[in-house]
Amino acid sequence: MANSFELETTTIDTKFGSFIFHCFSWGSHEEDNILVLENKNTKSTPLVRIQSACYTAEIFRSLDCDCHAQLSKSQQLIANEGGYLVYMLCDGRGAGLLNKVRGLELGRLYGMDTSEAYRHLNIEQDPRNYSRVNEVLRHFELKEIQLLTNNPRKIDAIVDSGIEVTRRPLEIESTVTSAPYLKTKALKMGHMLTEFKK
Repeated sequence: MANSFELETTTIDTKFGSFIFHCFSWGSHEEDNILVLENKNTKSTPLVRIQSACYTAEIFRSLDCDCHAQLSKSQQLIANEGGYLVYMLCDGRGAGLLNKVRGLELGRLYGMDTSEAYRHLNIEQDPRNYSRVNEVLRHFELKEIQLLTNNPRKIDAIVDSGIEVTRRPLEIESTVTSAPYLKTKALKMGHMLTEFKK
């Protein structure tokens, strides 16, 4: 069966080490691409991180979430242990950058958390679709993975594709500015964050 994507591959050097760098493309729009950093030096069950873009934190270093820290920690772990960092170009948990900025402004003006802001905007809490991620994982013939995540929905999406998943926590200690966001993820979206257990 032919692939539904185009694939180009190169090698890049990063501050964490060298990686094989893959670009999977399903179309001409940015969000139609998934990027993968691969380190083949896996000594056990491959480590996998599925990260969604967060341009405010990863490019501009905003302090109100843990996204940049999670990305850096994941890349370091995969550099050390081998595995795959799968990067989805879908900001705002799949709602898009414009809606994310709308939600941020609702938070600034009215004190809404991200869950409340998305409800106000009539947006799903987490509209991400992992079908293309699963296609990428199948491309690498992965049957069993250690998944770096705190998000049970992400685990379910990968398990439903037939891959055996063991969770590896990826908790980043909160700061004064990131605590409200992380607390919302834990208490309203079910993320497994021990710092905010009820």
